[in-house]
Amino acid sequence: MSRLIVVSNRVTVSSGQGASQGGLAMGLGAALRKYKGLWFGWSGETTETFTGETQTVDVEGVPVVTVNLEEQDVQEYYNGYANKTIWPLFHYRIDLTAYDRSFGEGYERVNQRFAAALAPLLRPDDVIWVHDYHLIPLGQALRAMGVDNPIGFFLHIPWPAPQLLTMLPRHRRLVEALFSYDLVGFQH
Repeated sequence: MSRLIVVSNRVTVSSGQGASQGGLAMGLGAALRKYKGLWFGWSGETTETFTGETQTVDVEGVPVVTVNLEEQDVQEYYNGYANKTIWPLFHYRIDLTAYDRSFGEGYERVNQRFAAALAPLLRPDDVIWVHDYHLIPLGQALRAMGVDNPIGFFLHIPWPAPQLLTMLPRHRRLVEALFSYDLVGFQH
């Protein structure tokens, strides 16, 4: 039986009593336990120098594998491109959208780093499921590393109208990254 590998920007590592879990975490937990999978993502912690070293903890029977990012990664990828560029633009908030070349570079760099840290953990029959706008280029990065497993992607925010999307520098690159997935789902 294939394992389910779920990849998201952040993961839930708390399993303490009274810990609150969102709907995504609760739904994923059941699927990951059933298919003996693992959940991969950013730990929420920073490190002085990115090493790609992963940490694994068991959360209610699910291996949760995390990687730490450099502070520059967090500023450019997470705070920058993901949350100051993509999120407002995709929500039609042009007035809040900010673009800086370093944001785009950080976004690409972190997706490459996620791919490099994840690839050695994969088995040939694994099914990979990638979540949300933080990781649009991840499938493309995995394919470039020779990963040929089935990879799906789900966008949990609205996809913008073409007229809005084309305002984004390098928008074509973002759209073409979706072509690396076997299945793409959009929020309705």
